[in-house]
Amino acid sequence: MLVAKESFDYRNLPQEQQHNRTVVRKVRRVRAKTKFVYCTIAVVTLCLAFLLVSRNAEIASAGYDILALRKELQELDTQNQILQRKIDEMKSLENIEYMATVRLGMEKPELAEGVEFVPVEYSKAGSKGAIGIASAAEVPEEPVREQQKRNSLVQALASLING
Repeated sequence: MLVAKESFDYRNLPQEQQHNRTVVRKVRRVRAKTKFVYCTIAVVTLCLAFLLVSRNAEIASAGYDILALRKELQELDTQNQILQRKIDEMKSLENIEYMATVRLGMEKPELAEGVEFVPVEYSKAGSKGAIGIASAAEVPEEPVREQQKRNSLVQALASLING
């Protein structure tokens, strides 16, 4: 016996079959929402990972900059010490006397009679009001050689300052 196949109209399904179909749709909607949530979590995680990596890269770069600056600071300190030694050598009285006598052609003056040099005392503040001049009675007698040495140094300093 031959039986013809039933033709199904999907719009008019029996009640049982329509119920199954709606259940399938609900499951699919949940899956779509779940996929969206997972994608959102993945995107947020990638963004956070990118931010962390970029922040660590900035920290590493700053660390390298700090090391370079420390090295430069050490080099500058070394150069500063060398220049400070040169300044100390140039400020020494022997060097000033040498510059005055040999390079500038100055001569050491002879002690003039009747001329008395009075030492000037400066305060630690260095203000003009703190300058005091000692009287002749307070000045101890110095040997002639010391006075000549002071005279030549004062003249050498004055010529170096005046150019």
